[in-house]
Amino acid sequence: MRLLFVGVLAFAAGFATAWSTIGPSPSEEVVAAIEAPTDTERQRQLEEERIAGNARSYGRERFPVDGRGHVVTVADIDGRAMDVLVDTGASVIALRESDARRAGYRLRESDFTVAMSTANGTTYAAPIMLRSVEIGSIRVRNVPAVVGRDDTLSRNLLGMTFLSRLHGFRFKDGELILEN
Repeated sequence: MRLLFVGVLAFAAGFATAWSTIGPSPSEEVVAAIEAPTDTERQRQLEEERIAGNARSYGRERFPVDGRGHVVTVADIDGRAMDVLVDTGASVIALRESDARRAGYRLRESDFTVAMSTANGTTYAAPIMLRSVEIGSIRVRNVPAVVGRDDTLSRNLLGMTFLSRLHGFRFKDGELILEN
């Protein structure tokens, strides 16, 4: 698990650069979503999302931290329930290819263009844009993510491309608290 985490971190560090090498250039909103926004940027994002009809829901959700310090829960991603590990150290949401397929993403071999380092060497992931990610009462639309092959990604990771779009998150009394 630790080697997978290191691999995802190494992959995430190159994500923004690699994204620009495929398809059209990302908008400023996509780039801002990858990095934690300042309060002023967050207010601008909220207003732009409201105007574009992508307004987030508002709420607070609590999740227990397990004995290993992990938060595992179910997220609704593009209308499909998926088990996710909430990973504050991961820059992006990373989905297993089989789960992305269940959510309607049909990827070609040529879509796997983003290099990712794992314990077994270098592999490639495919960048995608999720229409909606929901956890309990919290929903965020248009969230950058990547898809990794099932044999290189043991579980789905809910990273900072989702968490940075929230009003806040914190660990307290054995729980992860998400606020939007």
